[in-house]
Amino acid sequence: MNGPASADRKSPEEAPRTERLTVTALRRAVSIRLWGGKGCGAPCDFCRVLVSPTEVEYEVEAQLDGQPVTLHFHPRCHETWKTECESLAGQAAQQGAKNSR
Repeated sequence: MNGPASADRKSPEEAPRTERLTVTALRRAVSIRLWGGKGCGAPCDFCRVLVSPTEVEYEVEAQLDGQPVTLHFHPRCHETWKTECESLAGQAAQQGAKNSR
């Protein structure tokens, strides 16, 4: 892992996103693959601070509303995002169980 996280990817490049994903959209994203490496200078999708080449970046290949997206995170932001997604999924499962009674 000497280069940017995206250097190891074998999938075709998608057009870079210019718009910021909302918190609601980030919670709907489903992780498919995860790469780690040096930051590529993209803004973190969680905190919006640039991930510099001197920092570790987690790059996530994900599906969002049936479309492929690439998400960029600082390690701590990735963990927080993952925890929030898992919490939301748990709440939805509990609500579904209550509604089926």
